[in-house]
Amino acid sequence: MTRDTVVAVRQATVAVRLGRALWIVVILAISTCGQGVATGGTTRSAEAAAQAVASHLIYAAQNDGTIHVYDIDQHHAEVKSIRVFSCCADVRGITAAAPTNRLYVMYNQGTDGHVASVDLMSDQVVWDRVLHSPGVDRGNLTPDGRTLYLPTWEGDPGSAYELAIDAETGAEKARITLPPRSHDTIVSLDGERVFMETKSSTASMYVVDTASNDVSEIVGGYCCSGVLGPFAINGAGTRMVNDVNGYAGFQLADVALGQVTESIPFASGYGGHGIAWTPDETQVWVNDGGIPDVHVFDMTATPPKELQMVAVSNVPHWITFSIDGRFAYVAGRKGSEDVTDVIDVATYQRVSSLGPSEDLLEVDFARGSLVDVGNQFGIGRVTSPAT
Repeated sequence: MTRDTVVAVRQATVAVRLGRALWIVVILAISTCGQGVATGGTTRSAEAAAQAVASHLIYAAQNDGTIHVYDIDQHHAEVKSIRVFSCCADVRGITAAAPTNRLYVMYNQGTDGHVASVDLMSDQVVWDRVLHSPGVDRGNLTPDGRTLYLPTWEGDPGSAYELAIDAETGAEKARITLPPRSHDTIVSLDGERVFMETKSSTASMYVVDTASNDVSEIVGGYCCSGVLGPFAINGAGTRMVNDVNGYAGFQLADVALGQVTESIPFASGYGGHGIAWTPDETQVWVNDGGIPDVHVFDMTATPPKELQMVAVSNVPHWITFSIDGRFAYVAGRKGSEDVTDVIDVATYQRVSSLGPSEDLLEVDFARGSLVDVGNQFGIGRVTSPAT
């Protein structure tokens, strides 16, 4: 598949989605016409029609204790900020679930690892608890919002486990035995498995059954230092792409086989931190670790083929996508004031920027309700084979 073909397909997809969205708004507006209740010279039908127009927002947590909220449909203009904790801390992750209307920020402050739970309908902090000392890391929620899988921090060599947390209360539910320095964690879209990475030199990934909270599979064969970096899974949870410390490229693993199947080098560049599938799983974007570029690979080719180098503002440290795949969010160096670039995926061009944050995700509202959330991790979203 050529770059021009990929661009054309994506542009057509966006056009179809926009067309459908406009028809939904028209139909909802017509259905509410004449049914409003007069209130102070206005009608609720007009309000209902306005609520029918979905809002697509980015929630981005910053080290100063605030979440900054940006409107995707208004050129990523900032619309509000939410105070979560007192300045300042090292924010480690963000995750959310639509069924519970909750968002969680993981952060380390002093020698304590905190999780703060935020009600997305009221913007109020429900609870903020120290859940592990000396720190926590990038956790992830089950789709039903009931369980938070929480790493016990890459900097902690003494805790050979990851935590399963009751997301409603913050109470500990289970400890999952792992090599220490647990780090990035992703729950599969079906909620049945959790993929866990540690900074111990094991050359392996760990897959946990959410029904038992036991390790059910180990994926091995990673190269070089054996220390893994960020990773991403496809929508079916069958393929995984990983950064590996010391490797200028990425590795592709087959989860069922339990093995790395391919090592894909950069044409040029340096091993980096940050990797993501596009939601349609046709591409993988991989951050370079030495220059301000992102490598784009065609995953429909065998072996995957490098298509493009996307120029960004700073040496990148994290990457994820909007739910529909129109935009990539590429964060600069962690702990710096580097902006987070917004990249138009169809054109590979920078179209906007957000404040400094790699801990961000999409939150969508419609008719006054929370209807969908994205993921800090760049997961694929194809859950069934193409027909």
